[in-house]
Parts: sequence; structure tokens; C-alpha cells
Amino acid sequence: MMFTPVYLIVLPIMVSLLVYLIKRPIVHALVFGAQAVLTGLALTYFFTYYAGGVFAAPFFVVGGWHARIGISLYVDALGIAFVFLTIFIWWMVWIYLYDRRRGDYQLLFFLMFLQGVFLGLVQTNDLFNLFVFVELTTIIVTILIAYKKSGQSFRAAIYYLLLNTSGVLMFLIGIILLYNTFGTINMNYIAENLGQHAEVTAIRYAFVLMMAGVSVKSALFPVFTWLPKAHGSAQSVISALLSGLIVKGGVYIFIRMQFMFADVGFNTADFFFAVGVVTALSGILFALSQKDLKQMLAYSTVSQIGLIIIGLSSPDIRVFYGGVYHMFNHALFKALLFMGVGIIIKVFHRKKVDELQGVFMALPHVSIAMIIGMLAITGAPLLNGFISKSVILYGFTGQSVRYWILFGLNIATATLFVKMAGIFIGPQQLCSIGHRQGKHLALLLLSIGCIVLGNAYIPLFQGLFSIDVSDIRRVSFGALFDYGVTLSLAGALYWLIIRKDLGPMKTLRNFKLSFETANFLFVGYIVVMVWFFIVL
Repeated sequence: MMFTPVYLIVLPIMVSLLVYLIKRPIVHALVFGAQAVLTGLALTYFFTYYAGGVFAAPFFVVGGWHARIGISLYVDALGIAFVFLTIFIWWMVWIYLYDRRRGDYQLLFFLMFLQGVFLGLVQTNDLFNLFVFVELTTIIVTILIAYKKSGQSFRAAIYYLLLNTSGVLMFLIGIILLYNTFGTINMNYIAENLGQHAEVTAIRYAFVLMMAGVSVKSALFPVFTWLPKAHGSAQSVISALLSGLIVKGGVYIFIRMQFMFADVGFNTADFFFAVGVVTALSGILFALSQKDLKQMLAYSTVSQIGLIIIGLSSPDIRVFYGGVYHMFNHALFKALLFMGVGIIIKVFHRKKVDELQGVFMALPHVSIAMIIGMLAITGAPLLNGFISKSVILYGFTGQSVRYWILFGLNIATATLFVKMAGIFIGPQQLCSIGHRQGKHLALLLLSIGCIVLGNAYIPLFQGLFSIDVSDIRRVSFGALFDYGVTLSLAGALYWLIIRKDLGPMKTLRNFKLSFETANFLFVGYIVVMVWFFIVL
């Protein structure tokens, strides 16, 4: 079983090459078969090394080399959770795409290859291979964004590639500084010895540069501008994958870097709490100003990433894992919403919220699934978003300012989906409805996932992270009352302000940031980090 992490990486890549070479309908069976094998490998690996309520897999070094110089893989509880999330989301992608009977084999090739690369990203234990997997992910995602072959998608892809390359370059320079200090790129070895070099200036600059690069990949303020362009321009299933999972790769690296630099003693909590708040606020304001459904969801992802960073920046371990749990929850309901919007756009040939009505009458199953996703993202009791938001929110109960900031952000999120919910009401419009059972099945499974994670959270928190959240009740009178207040305030905010589409909303909607300005903001972000973490 020690070789399982290697198999999880190599198998999708090898299958992708077979898909590219064969280019016959049989590759669909090959893809589903490979996905089933990946699922079996991950489950077997988990149960082999899970004992006494703890998952403890051994380190694996390819070729038997010493860990300091070899290619090292390591899967801890967080890593195996990401492995399962990756495999599940890819299942949903394959099911959603299955209705494309003609067979877009090139798309299958890129998607399967990307799965192998992403599984490598969440399992690697050395910085250089982490860099390689990040770079490969960036290149493949660029191709997927441009896959529609429209002018808008090409521009978005190039914007994504250039801005993310700037971030990856900063990350690489940080790796070089660490290698020059320690003579190794093994993450565990560096973490164990960082305390002895905490005052070395190179270490501090390495932290700043690597976290700046990770901030780009995670779409944090002010370097999030690539995300709405990319996710709004790509095919809906690609947007679901990017927003639901791929952007979480940057957040996963954020967590790993936090762990690795823990002994340096930086005050990351206040800095990244502030970054998270500004990211969440700017994302939701831009989202509220949009009329394009995909742009609304894309900017909403920026806002939700901000909320995740707020949780991950907390020194309270329970709040931290509340942020981790929200990563998984967001993957489910945002993939669900993007896939649902993709079906709506395909059927109605429209994507602006003020041009759509009667969706529920035309697509009842899709509408029900999307409503579940919308309730989940706004924190409705009995659904997954409620659990992670409650864990984060309760962690700030004694800090009134931070508590009310989070409460206000959730009201703004609810306002966005009150606005979006208008597409479901009204008489049915003329549209062409085909049979898309595969797409409907993907939405059904994602909806079930939102319900399961909203009710089975206690064993998941305890079993994976050894965190007790039994005091969080999935439904109570207080929770229902709070959610009712949230929806009431959101409805009032929409009716009194957002619905009128005032000047500031139009300004935000038409705001465009050039690549040059984005890079200028990136440099400014690095300067602020240098000032906060090194100069002060």
C-alpha cells in the first residue's frame, strides 16, 4: 500500500494518454473504470492506515533515496480528505459530461491529466515538486479556460496565465531562498529546523514571497481579478471544476505553508484575517453588481475564499478546521450551482438574471438542486454551509467586531442569492429542453453531498481532524430564527437598494482592471507583506 500515492498520480496521467491515442467511444468506459480504480485505491489506503481515530500514513520517498534529496510524498488527514474531494468532484465532472455523445476526447484528455497533476499537488512533500505540479496545473487550466475558442475565453486564459505565472515566480524565488539556507526542499525537514533559523532574513523573505505567490493562486485581494474572468468565460463544467476545486489548490498550499512556517513566529492571524475580510467584502460587492449568472457565481467564489481564509487565519484550532470544512462545503455547492447554471444557459440561451424567468416551471429538477445549493451557501440549517459557518462564527463570539463582520458578510451573500432566485419564478419562457439525465444525476449527487455534510459533520470532524463539534446543532429554534432574520434583511437589502441598480452598482459592474494594474497591485501587496512581516 505504500505505493498508492504514486498510483493515484500516475494512473490518471497514463489513462489520459490512452484517451488521447485511442479517440474512440470506448474511452468513456476507460475513464469511468479508471475513476472507479482511483476510488478503490483511495478507500483502501485510508482504511489501511486509519486506526484508533487517527489517520497516520507513512512517508514515501520514490526510489528509496534519503528524504532530504528524494521525491517525497506524504498524505496526512488533510491530504487524504483532499484526495477524496478531488476524486468525488471528478466523478461529478465525468457524469455531467457523459451526455456529450459525440465524445470530445481532447477535453477528456486534459481533464484526466489535470486530475493526476492535482492529486500530485495535494500529496507531495517537497517544494520543488509542489512547484512543478502548480505550474502544470496552471498550464492545463489555461488550456481549459480557452477551450471554448472564443475571443473572451482566449483573453481570460492569457490573463490567468500571465498573472498566475507572476505568482508562481515569486513562489519559486522563495523556494530558492529556502534551499540556499537548508540545502533541501523537503517540507517536513524544513519545518523541523525553521525554529533555529527564525531570525534569518532570507527565511522571512522566503515566507513573504511564497505566501504572495499562494495569494495569487488562492485569489485573495488584491490579486483575485483573474478568477472572475477565467471562471466566467470557461465552459460551465470547467467553471464548476475551477471554482469548486482547482482554486482550493491554492488554499491547500496556503495551509501547508502556514504549517511549515509555524515555528518562525509570524503574526499571521491578524494580517490574513484582514486580507480575508477585504477579499470577502470586495468579492460579494462585485457579485451583487453583476447581471451575468456566471459572473455572479465567480465573484461569489472570491467572497467565499475570503471567508475560508478568515477561518484558516484563526489561532483557534476549531475555527481553523471550520475553515477547512468550508473548503469542502464550498466545493460541493459551488460546483452544483455552476453546473446548474450551465444547464439553464444551454436551455434558455440566456445568462443574464434580468432576462430569465420561469426556470422552475421549465427545469424543476435542476431548480430544486440549485435551490438546495443556494440554501447551503447562505447557511441554512440542515445543510453543510450552516455547519462550517457556525463553527467559524461561534469561534468569534467573544470578539464582537469580528463576529458582526462575519454576520454582515452572510447577509450580503444571502442578498446575492435572493437576487439570483428571481430566475425561478414567473411563467415558463420558450426554450428547448433536451434529455440530460447525466447532468441531472450530477446535480442530484452534489445536492445529496450538501445534505450529508450538513448532518454527518460530527463523525467527520472527529474522525479526520479529532475536533469535537457536538455543541453545534444542525437545527434549532435559534438557528432557524437567525436564518430567518438573515433572509429578511437580505430581502430588504435587495428590494431597497440592489434591485434599483444604482450608479455605484453600474460602476462596479463595468469596472475592468488591466493586466499592468493587476501586477502593480501584486507588487504593492508584496510591499505591504514585507512591511508587516519584516520591517515591523
